[in-house]
Amino acid sequence: MALFGIDGSHATEACPLNNSTSAKLLLNAEILNLEKLQEKYKINKILGQYHSALEHTFLWILDAEDPHLIQQFCIESGLASFNAVKIIPLITTQQAIETVKKVNPQ
Repeated sequence: MALFGIDGSHATEACPLNNSTSAKLLLNAEILNLEKLQEKYKINKILGQYHSALEHTFLWILDAEDPHLIQQFCIESGLASFNAVKIIPLITTQQAIETVKKVNPQ
């Protein structure tokens, strides 16, 4: 299992709540039918999708195989059409603690 975050944001003016072009892109995009894209881009599971509507930000957590494939997923799904997107490798808190123990044994 490899964890990645998709951290995204858009300008207020580009928000689907305020922009009919963005709303059409969102409602007509593959983003509403992710199952087939998940398989194509080797995303094992979407663990969470969190949005802050008035902050115009979002964070998705994925179990996936390759960040380059996540990039393609963001493009084909339409997610990157009106959002700035960062793909972030993640580890669990327990994994971070274990790494600290190895680097700084007590």
